[in-house]
Amino acid sequence: MTNERLQRTPLYEVAVAEGGRMAPFGGWEMPVQFEGIRSEHWAVRREVGLFDISHMGRIAVSGEHGLAFLDSLLPARIRELTIGQMLYAPLCNEQGGCVDDLVVYQLAQQEYLLVVNASRKAIDWQWITARAAEWSDVKIEDLSDEKGMVAVQGPRAAALVESLAGPASVSLGYYRCAMMEIAGIRALLSRNGYTGEDGFEIMCSADQVAALWAKLRAAGAQPCGLGARDTLRLEMGFCLYGRELDEQTTPLEAGLAWTLDLEKEANFVGDEALRAQRAAGGYHRLRGFHMLERGIPRSDYPIFDQRGEPVGTVTSGTHSPVLGEGIGLAYLQRGAQKIGTQVYIDMKGKRQPAEVAKLPFVPSGIKKD
Repeated sequence: MTNERLQRTPLYEVAVAEGGRMAPFGGWEMPVQFEGIRSEHWAVRREVGLFDISHMGRIAVSGEHGLAFLDSLLPARIRELTIGQMLYAPLCNEQGGCVDDLVVYQLAQQEYLLVVNASRKAIDWQWITARAAEWSDVKIEDLSDEKGMVAVQGPRAAALVESLAGPASVSLGYYRCAMMEIAGIRALLSRNGYTGEDGFEIMCSADQVAALWAKLRAAGAQPCGLGARDTLRLEMGFCLYGRELDEQTTPLEAGLAWTLDLEKEANFVGDEALRAQRAAGGYHRLRGFHMLERGIPRSDYPIFDQRGEPVGTVTSGTHSPVLGEGIGLAYLQRGAQKIGTQVYIDMKGKRQPAEVAKLPFVPSGIKKD
């Protein structure tokens, strides 16, 4: 048990006033739920939900060599970015393991923004600044405390944001961003999210984020907590740092090969390890599974094959509100990775049957270009 004081976002008092049930998450005191996880989950799948994501870290990278620096830091297609475009990327160590996973925004020529996980912000900051010190004319700034951030997610998100920001907002393509006025507040609007639905993330000055929240609530967005955020991302098979990703797990193992550019000319952190692993093959891989009988899988539950041999471990699990059954993610050994393979989840001594499933578990509502 730690006595370290939990941090609070600029929306803490708002969340408490709205009945948010607060709990620790990544060093922050965050709302787990408001009306209830199931209600909030369905609000996002059917209408529009509103999340406080101000706890996420925000690190600016700029300077004449900003692009070259990021190209050496990340195993991603950084040089393919254009102004107003974004990409999702792992931040790797020399062994190819994930220090974090993040989103890169290109805001202007040689001006970038990294949005990183709250629990990894201090580690990422040290990792990035240590490597930036080897470069001339690369500036790194921590903007985390200066900014507030919310996510508006669901089938009605575009109509709601358009009502406050005008038609330019809905013309924004997937993984694109732009500065605009939203309900009279200057903000960075991006079309992305962590729920599998169409939606936006909005970043503004920390002292204006409560006013922005109030405008979005008045327009009809339902407040949602981290509980629903987790069930939503699990239905999509999205990774969560600390569960599916850590410093010993590579993007190849985590099913994130699509984020990598292992053939690019630049040397980058983890390049040799990732290329060697890809060439060797045979590694365990992240897979989805659904329960064939009643039961909710939980993190760290062991998984066995039909012969009773251990083949993996559950990383995340929940009850899917959409499917009405237990679902989960797990790292499975070769031989148990094929879709349709039956495995058994050891639930506190009782082995329950499950089946390896195709991801996502439910259809995506994301509007892509």
